[in-house]
Amino acid sequence: MNIIASAKKVLFAITSILLVFAICLAVIEFTDTNTKFSSLSPRNGTLDLSEWNSEKDGLLNLSGEWDFYWHIFLSYDNLRDLDPGADVKAKVPSVWNKYQIDDHSLPGFGYATYRLKITNAQTDTPITFRIPTMSTAYSMYVNEKLVASNGVAATNKEHFRPEYKPRNVSILPPASQFDIIVQVSNFIYARGGMWYPINMGTPEQMQEFNKHIVYRDIFLFSSCFILGLYYLSIFMLRREDKSSLYFVFMCLIVMGRTVIHGDYAVYTLIPFVSFGAIVLINYITLAWFPTTFALLLNELFPKEMPKKMVRVTVIYSLAMTLITLLAPLHFYTNYTYIFLALAILIALYTLVVTGIAFIKRRQNSSIVLLGALAMIAGAVYDILCYYRVIAHNVGELSSFGFVVFLFLQSFVLARRFAQAFTSINDLSRRLLEMDKTKDEFLANTSHELRTPLNGILGITEAMLRGSEGNLNEGQRQSLSMIALSSRRLANLVNDILDHSRLKHSDLKLNLKPLSIKGIVETTSHVFRQLNDPTKIKINCVISNDLPPVLADENRLAQIMYNLIGNAVKFTTQGDIKVTAREAGEMLEVCVEDTGQGIPKEKLTDIFKSFEQVDASITRKHGGTGLGLSITKQLVESHGGRIWVKSTPGKGAKFYFTLPITRSQSDENDTNLPVLYELAAGLDKRTGSFRSTSTGAHILIVDDEILNMQSAAAILKTGGYSTTAVASGPAALDEIRNNKDISLVILDVMMPEMSGYEVCRRIRQDKTHYDLPVLMLTAKTRTEDIVMGFEAGANDYLPKPVEVAELLARVKTLVNLKTAVDKARAAEVAFLQAQIKPHFLFNVLNTISYFCDTDPEKAGALINELANYLRQSFDFKNLDMFVPLDKEINLVKSYLEIEKARFGEEMTVAFNIAQNIHTDIPPLSIQPLVENAIRHGLRKKSGRGTVSISVQLAPEGATVTVSDNGRGIPADRLDKLLGPNNSSGVGLRNIHARLNRLYGKGLSISSEAEKGTVISFTIPLGGVLLDPGHNS
Repeated sequence: MNIIASAKKVLFAITSILLVFAICLAVIEFTDTNTKFSSLSPRNGTLDLSEWNSEKDGLLNLSGEWDFYWHIFLSYDNLRDLDPGADVKAKVPSVWNKYQIDDHSLPGFGYATYRLKITNAQTDTPITFRIPTMSTAYSMYVNEKLVASNGVAATNKEHFRPEYKPRNVSILPPASQFDIIVQVSNFIYARGGMWYPINMGTPEQMQEFNKHIVYRDIFLFSSCFILGLYYLSIFMLRREDKSSLYFVFMCLIVMGRTVIHGDYAVYTLIPFVSFGAIVLINYITLAWFPTTFALLLNELFPKEMPKKMVRVTVIYSLAMTLITLLAPLHFYTNYTYIFLALAILIALYTLVVTGIAFIKRRQNSSIVLLGALAMIAGAVYDILCYYRVIAHNVGELSSFGFVVFLFLQSFVLARRFAQAFTSINDLSRRLLEMDKTKDEFLANTSHELRTPLNGILGITEAMLRGSEGNLNEGQRQSLSMIALSSRRLANLVNDILDHSRLKHSDLKLNLKPLSIKGIVETTSHVFRQLNDPTKIKINCVISNDLPPVLADENRLAQIMYNLIGNAVKFTTQGDIKVTAREAGEMLEVCVEDTGQGIPKEKLTDIFKSFEQVDASITRKHGGTGLGLSITKQLVESHGGRIWVKSTPGKGAKFYFTLPITRSQSDENDTNLPVLYELAAGLDKRTGSFRSTSTGAHILIVDDEILNMQSAAAILKTGGYSTTAVASGPAALDEIRNNKDISLVILDVMMPEMSGYEVCRRIRQDKTHYDLPVLMLTAKTRTEDIVMGFEAGANDYLPKPVEVAELLARVKTLVNLKTAVDKARAAEVAFLQAQIKPHFLFNVLNTISYFCDTDPEKAGALINELANYLRQSFDFKNLDMFVPLDKEINLVKSYLEIEKARFGEEMTVAFNIAQNIHTDIPPLSIQPLVENAIRHGLRKKSGRGTVSISVQLAPEGATVTVSDNGRGIPADRLDKLLGPNNSSGVGLRNIHARLNRLYGKGLSISSEAEKGTVISFTIPLGGVLLDPGHNS
């Protein structure tokens, strides 16, 4: 089967190639049918017209052997009187670089004379010459008469001027024998000479020939122009599809090449165009056409077209473009063959890629292959004509091949659009069916939910009214929470049912005359009760003289509830005003707020189902995006309309109209309980609450009041105390002000500040062990969980949480916190154990010495040693705080012992403010003093000083211990308080305890050979002043 399939593909490829060549041959034949060429040609510089019948044989192509005279301009008189003899019999058309004189090839720059003798011409029949471009300026004479010229042919560069422009000239032969003399010069191009043949015929024949060329150019240009616009419009509609853009580029390239060949229409479009610009267009389009085709194939067949090859082709084109723009014209025109060779190689490679795509049965590959073959065949024909393998050239067939390719690709696009249209129709039908199924499912589910919801609400409200006896405050709060959640769910169910009914026009309205003012005032009153009046003011400015409206009372109440509720939702602080006025036969009601407003691009979308302006704010207050959609449909079902005006940052105005009725409304018929029931779905904006117990203190951070109450109730069963706050900033304030918090339970998705940001802020001051964080998230993707841990979370739980799992995770993290606190307390005990035996040995030796020399001082030292040991081993050192006086006494006893040992080498200075009474962490000053003596003064030569200061500062009591010792090296200073420093246990322990208690640890500054200053501050909240102190 594979062999048969491969054979079919090969057969198709061969057939395609033959078909393309048949098309090209048909075009040639069509051209030849309209314009015939005679087989006569010049030989040895002479053309005999005796056998030429212009009507029967057609045009003459003066391709053949001409007399060629190098480096001289000869006139008819010169040649008649003294013919110097031709340097060479030159083949025309060709460039003179290929001619050899004395076995030497001629250079590109120079000038020469071409001569062709015409014999046996009919003197009574006019002749028309079509003279193509030559390289790069010429003057053509018939005998001594100048009949045509291009540019200025001169013998030097100063007087020479190039030009590309075909000419048509008609003459009456001056005699049966005459000379055609062409003087050609070139001082700018890499090659010179007559590179295109001169055509000769009757005026009528030449007119037809020129018309053929013009029509061909118009056809190519207009085809590419129209198709280019077509593909450009497709690209503008589908910018993600780059293939259309590459087609546009290819069209522009072919258009550019069309106007600089053939009849050179560029002079008609741009009369002042220069010779250099034409050459530039020629070479740049030659460089970019195969590259653009490669880019196109990369879009059509990305798996078959290697990306490296695409980059190579683009680099090639860019390099060629730069060379063309920057190098002299004679330089880059000298490498035309390289240009052509590389372009052919790229074209062949793209053909191979297209063939591979065809073999692999890529979509539309067969049509692309046909088009590519048409272009390649046309290009091969043009190259063969250029090198005179084919006798006469009918024009650029590669352009015709490209047009064939474009038309084929248009068919591909049409088929793709047809397929897309069919696919869209199928998808639309399936979506409509799915939408209908969804509506039926929602409606059925909503109906099924109403029964258990009503049961839950009935039982809960009955218990709240005392059906099962008296309730304590906690029970009543929990039942109220259940009732509130059930009310919200019931309202959501009703919204879904209303949405379904309105969609199917199945909503029945009980229309009657109603006072708009009564409905608005009742609804406004409900929202005033549910919101802080100091933040949001709701005003009803409606006249009593307004006529009643014809409406359904419950639905009108629902409309007002949705609009005022929406205004409240998006107004954190400001005013909400409801007004009404007559507008013809309608009553126009306006609900105006000063909230955040609605972006202009959202004004038409907010009335669509499930559409929300701001997901974060909407989530904070609940909602499904059905409210405004249902409101719009309810207003329209009453015969009115609704619209909105808004300025972002300044608020919004919602307008709706209802029909006026002249019947009188019943003022006492307003169903107030319905409005209160509707409002039950709107939560009060709560701040925080606390519950106390004997266990660890846990902070709950969640923007949803029900989630906070639920978590607090669960933690209460575990014996924990809780504080709940509704925002990130409130949580950070609580952590700063409450040092007893053992754990933070943090919701990830919150407005104003996300849980990730809150966690990062916590970790700026608190480590994972100082304050564990448990994140609650509805997102369970790996990247979301990783983001939480990177923000500093200890653990996470997916929502909704299981009670047992929440309690287990909380217990683990609280135990971690407790274990770390105990470890830090053990470190304090370890500080006591640092009273090493050699210290006691030295002290006892000192006392023994003074027993002989100064018994009284020895007794005093014994008392100080006893006081030092008693306070060091006091079990109260495991407490969190001790009085400042006790810590100072410990320091003094230690210093008395050290002074006895050092004598006059150490000086101690105390500066303790008498008016400060505060508690400080135990062993927080003595280790600092010991560190100053051991590491500062002992290594210093000469007298040392230790200063201990406790002074009142604006932020609290500042404790400072300084010395004038050796100082601490800068590289060690940065690591001294780090967790990986094992040598400074005392300093690290004090720093960690102060940081945990006050949010700020030790501050250390040191300078080599000048000493060290260590300080810390006890905040004002922990400092008591004497009554007589004036601050």
